[in-house]
Amino acid sequence: MNAPELRDIHLPDASLWWPPAPGWWIGLVLTLIFLLLLPRLLRWLRHQPLRRLSLRQLERIRRLHKEGQSDGEILREVVALLRRVTISYYGRRGSAAATGDEWQRQLQRLAPGAELSSEHFELLTRGRYQPQLDVEMEPLLRDCERWLRKLPRSSGRVSA
Repeated sequence: MNAPELRDIHLPDASLWWPPAPGWWIGLVLTLIFLLLLPRLLRWLRHQPLRRLSLRQLERIRRLHKEGQSDGEILREVVALLRRVTISYYGRRGSAAATGDEWQRQLQRLAPGAELSSEHFELLTRGRYQPQLDVEMEPLLRDCERWLRKLPRSSGRVSA
């Protein structure tokens, strides 16, 4: 019987690292895209919780107002919330000690187009020191909500 003719042992060619397989090219492109978008993603992630948490806090203050908490206490809560937001944007040194007109300018710079009315700002700066307040709080809370929603989307200094 005739046996089939077998070929001699054949070693594979030497494997070179270049050119890489298509999977490596795809991985490289995806890594570059991720690295280019990473700073923007970090700014977005740092800013979104600030806005979301601030709006949640304002809703909590609104609930307290509806439950009958005193206007003075509600006003102190609103001022504390606005102070925390400005400190998050400008840093503690830049805004913690700001009072009066300086604080008003900071609030206006943060959300242009959503400035608080002069009577509401006067209430925020001086009203919390009044022994008895008899004011309508809902318009102030609406103004504050509008202001929070107009905060800029990105800032290098934002920290939640």
